[in-house]
Amino acid sequence: MDTEWLFGRELWTGLALLLGSVMDVRVRRLPVWFLLAFGLGSVALILMADPADWQQKVIGVLLGGSLVLLGKWSGCIGMADGIVVMILGFLYGGTGCGKLVMTAVLFSAVVAVVLIALHRADAKTRLPFLPFLAAGHVVFLLQVLPG
Repeated sequence: MDTEWLFGRELWTGLALLLGSVMDVRVRRLPVWFLLAFGLGSVALILMADPADWQQKVIGVLLGGSLVLLGKWSGCIGMADGIVVMILGFLYGGTGCGKLVMTAVLFSAVVAVVLIALHRADAKTRLPFLPFLAAGHVVFLLQVLPG
């Protein structure tokens, strides 16, 4: 895979997740303009540079779509979080997105257990998910980037 493409994708994703994390923590919601900018920018990036397998991208988008449906059905994850995962699925494909999301879920579970143990939260406390996706992205970068 082309190194410039990797750098551009990782920089774009990292900045979007950082900005989204700040908004998610501060106001507990992601504005539509952010989702549109991240989504359309990602599509443009893919169309310009990515030689990757489109089948993997579809699987990644379906992974995010399943989170959107899960959020609508159970309310356990926000709609915007699912849309961000769909975009990540488009950028990283099914395997990459799955690794990133599972790492984020693991981080959020650890933080939730610590907060519950410290009596700062209970089982119904809702945590913003984008900071955990950003942390998962950092771990993903450490695994994927060369050297």
